[in-house]
Amino acid sequence: MNKYETIFIISPDAESEVVDRIIDQVQNLISEAGGVVTKVDNWGKKRLAYEVSGNKDGIYVIMNLEAESQIILTLARHYGLDEQIIKYMTVRAEKIPEPRVETSDGERRSSKRSDDDDDDDDEYNARGIEKDEEK
Repeated sequence: MNKYETIFIISPDAESEVVDRIIDQVQNLISEAGGVVTKVDNWGKKRLAYEVSGNKDGIYVIMNLEAESQIILTLARHYGLDEQIIKYMTVRAEKIPEPRVETSDGERRSSKRSDDDDDDDDEYNARGIEKDEEK
């Protein structure tokens, strides 16, 4: 199974019951297709970057899931038929980033931190270069 992240934006004037119904419907579609929803995050009403279908705001919902590739077509069909969903996108997520948390000193770090606090050589290691090979 592949990992995916799907985001859909619901009309800003939708009632909370309608939002919950839509989230449940999407979760059921994924389950019926043999997939598993690993995370549901309702961000609530946010300002859109640009006007979509006459709306300047929208209710953002993000889901992480594991399913077969056919789920993309199933979700796109459902999103397109639901009049309350004004925008959507599903992407394959090879690596879903860990949530970032703010420490007591105001620094933002990943919730799963490696044992060393020395970030000097992280750039080199990410590029496959040892620090001694620096030019």
